[in-house]
Amino acid sequence: MEAAGKKTCNYRAHCRDNHEASIRYSNLNAVDYHEAKMYNISDSGMYFESEHNGVHRGSEIFIKVPENRDVYTRDGYRAEVMWCREIPKDGAGACYGIGVRFVVNRCDHCGEKFPHREIHKTDNFLFLCSDCLRRLENLPGGKLKGSVENYLMGNVI
Repeated sequence: MEAAGKKTCNYRAHCRDNHEASIRYSNLNAVDYHEAKMYNISDSGMYFESEHNGVHRGSEIFIKVPENRDVYTRDGYRAEVMWCREIPKDGAGACYGIGVRFVVNRCDHCGEKFPHREIHKTDNFLFLCSDCLRRLENLPGGKLKGSVENYLMGNVI
């Protein structure tokens, strides 16, 4: 493992920041989260390890980073599992190394492309840039704000 905070590129499109952090992840529409440890992150994806064997190549997951996160990460990511490999452990059980690619990098409102770290997830699973999120948060509560959120989610009935 490289030193924490050190960047490595290894012929990749985006350099990786070697950084360890506790994370939680879940299948996209599930409510149960599994504990894991992130070891590196880039603008396009991350690598983490988990004792849970519930993800498969091609599945979408949601990753949460606890409140005590630092400047390397944001609070959540939507990602596609690119690979999952068993890592033998000494003693009982196994661990799984999981490589993911971030899915969302466009704002659901304005459609502009942003680095993954600049897209924010709302409680209703909208992914918004900082400007659009600020505009939504500044709307008065009630029917207007609810109607705007429903429109952005595609619920226009």
